[in-house]
Amino acid sequence: MISLIHITPRNLGLYQDDILAIERASFPSPWGPSAFQGEAGNDVSNFWVLLLDGETAAYVCFWMFLDEIHLLSLAVHPGRRRMGLGRHLMDRMIALGLASGVEKVWLEVRPSNTPARELYHKYGFRGGGRRQGYYDDTREDALIMTLSLEAPMQMARGTSS
Repeated sequence: MISLIHITPRNLGLYQDDILAIERASFPSPWGPSAFQGEAGNDVSNFWVLLLDGETAAYVCFWMFLDEIHLLSLAVHPGRRRMGLGRHLMDRMIALGLASGVEKVWLEVRPSNTPARELYHKYGFRGGGRRQGYYDDTREDALIMTLSLEAPMQMARGTSS
């Protein structure tokens, strides 16, 4: 059974160790506790943990302001990947954006992060620029990807287009 928990400063402590473990297993330069604490208390931040059968399996953190969403981070526990949990989080984020009148979703992603780029392409994200030397650890560029929520889009529900 899947449950989504909205993370706030009050409940972050219940999930923080699991979030940090997923973060460390997912990214070469993981966020530390203070970054997640900041997001839990940020008024424009939406920070959700996905529980699968009562265990922390994934999380997403995104800002929603004016008419756009900025996807900051999405990660799935390595033992829970390829089960549609990332798609579930993306679907919920986009549904909230559509219900709130959001027109655009954007994100930065490493060119070397092929699984993430493939997921975003399935949702219709397109390249929108590049940030030179964006990632401090490797000086790797970041690809800026955008998705228009104004145009009809096909949700990535495991079907190929």
